[in-house]
Amino acid sequence: MSDIANVNQLAYVGRKPGSRDSDSWYTPAVYCEAVRQALGGVIDLDPFSSELANRTVQAHRILTEADDALVCPWPQVRTAFMNPPYSAGLCGKAIARFVQEFRNGTFEEGIVLVNNATETRWFQQIARAASALCFTDHRIQFESLDGKRSSNNTRGQCFLYLGPNPAPFAQVMSFGLITYLTPQASDNDQLSLLGSDSKPGAAAQMAR
Repeated sequence: MSDIANVNQLAYVGRKPGSRDSDSWYTPAVYCEAVRQALGGVIDLDPFSSELANRTVQAHRILTEADDALVCPWPQVRTAFMNPPYSAGLCGKAIARFVQEFRNGTFEEGIVLVNNATETRWFQQIARAASALCFTDHRIQFESLDGKRSSNNTRGQCFLYLGPNPAPFAQVMSFGLITYLTPQASDNDQLSLLGSDSKPGAAAQMAR
């Protein structure tokens, strides 16, 4: 029996992977476990999730589609993990909210899993807030609930760590290239609060 998932039968949080407005894919357990270890053994909050997805993520608190994490208050926690929705426009808004909540002190440490779209405003924004990142040396094959792999992923991925203690992240994330970063002040990325998925223009370049 094939271990490649049928995209028409996957239980994703959002729409089917491969569609133009796919909302989110399930993160395989091996990456969720690495995220937990990098965050001290606990994921306190996953702001874009569902009860089904959380069987693997195992966050203590989740915000679902009904909660609408883009507008609802986030609980005060120590750690957070986000694999954001991938629909056009939503990824940038989710990143903007995650960075905003980190800046506001809603959580102390956080990890985000995104495509390595380094040319986009939202990636520039999350990278400015991060103190370490891991560019994977492979494309993550996101999974259905029964563990079958989807072969539809056409992009590489990146994990970004936000917080004061990047050393455990660097030790645990053995999935590719690790880079330490110097987080920038919030006023340097104010243009990215627009949540746009587009490429940064001249004004965005000046904001760096």
